Amino acid sequence: MDYTQYLSKRAHSLHGSLGRQTSVPIPGLINLGSGTPDFVPPDTVFAAMQTALREKRVQYTAWSGIPELRAAIADKLLTENRIQVNPDNEILVTSGAQEALMAVLMALLDPGDEAVTPAPHYDEYTRDARVLGASLVPVNTTRNTNFTVNAADLEAAITPQTRAIIVLTPNNPTGTVLPEATLCEIARVAQDRDLLVISDEIYEYYVFGEHRHVSMASLPGMGDRTITVNSFSKSFGMTGMRLGYIAAPAPLIEAILPFHHAMMICANVITQYGGLAVLKESRDWFKDVLKEYDRRRRLWLQTLDAIPLPYSEPQGAYYIFIDIRPTGLTSAGFCQRAREEARLVFQPGTIGGGAGEGFIRGALTKGSPEFEEGLERFTRFVTDLLNGRRA
Repeated sequence: MDYTQYLSKRAHSLHGSLGRQTSVPIPGLINLGSGTPDFVPPDTVFAAMQTALREKRVQYTAWSGIPELRAAIADKLLTENRIQVNPDNEILVTSGAQEALMAVLMALLDPGDEAVTPAPHYDEYTRDARVLGASLVPVNTTRNTNFTVNAADLEAAITPQTRAIIVLTPNNPTGTVLPEATLCEIARVAQDRDLLVISDEIYEYYVFGEHRHVSMASLPGMGDRTITVNSFSKSFGMTGMRLGYIAAPAPLIEAILPFHHAMMICANVITQYGGLAVLKESRDWFKDVLKEYDRRRRLWLQTLDAIPLPYSEPQGAYYIFIDIRPTGLTSAGFCQRAREEARLVFQPGTIGGGAGEGFIRGALTKGSPEFEEGLERFTRFVTDLLNGRRA
């Protein structure tokens, strides 16, 4: 039976694959491009959730989340991000950052509207905008600047249909951390053009070397025009628990609330108590996680330098954006052959828009010894490609 006749135009415009959603491991494959961190949350998360279950806390919470969690998020934002918000009406707890982004865009974009963002970018932005009949306008960056966007290029992409600027730093898929000076320039553009900024900060804790994460809403004049989106998934290894939040001026939270309610009513109550527990705990436990991820980052760099193969400097997040153009393959072609011939899984750079063609996304999220074995396979595979032994 042909079901396509029953589908909406928006369904026809989107693409998904049940095959990509399988959780069954395939023997022999090593995923060196996964966006899922390989550590688990601290035990206090599970203890708090168990307590909530024993106490049978299973009823709906307020749409915006339990008051204790909103207060803890506000304390975190003030202490760590220099963002001051009222937990009563300027924080919305969501079912992950994914739902948060969709709810925000539903509140801001009408059909025909636009949002601009540096590219390569997180691919969900494009899907969300397309669902709404709106457009995501990519502002291409290059490896020459380590994929750091030029604010003047962003401004040049703004049209009368533009409603917001989307910024993701540290960046997926490039690993770029935008310098404070660049963020200040973007802030100036937003103020001059009277636009909101959606600041996606889910990788804020993954910053390496001398680089530093700066929150857009902490910059002068940006507190009242920034929507900050964050998540417990990457920061605390809680990906499957689906917990995130939005921080924004009260009128914007009020506008976003009905869309959040339509999709979720409220975030999972048991997970909310887990999030509350982890925010109250010291982040000392994360030091070892970051140290291990930095070790893997350095191994990636040593591997690529030895082949040699170009890359952009992985400054933050847990990705490395690798230039595979010397192999003569497209991003999709490289990923397909790496899977078939080396049993390695990567994400093509094109998941972040056209600016990512010729690149693949590697990651730091595979534990030992598979990580080291994967790098050895990668070295053999690429070396053979460059030497012409894999026709």
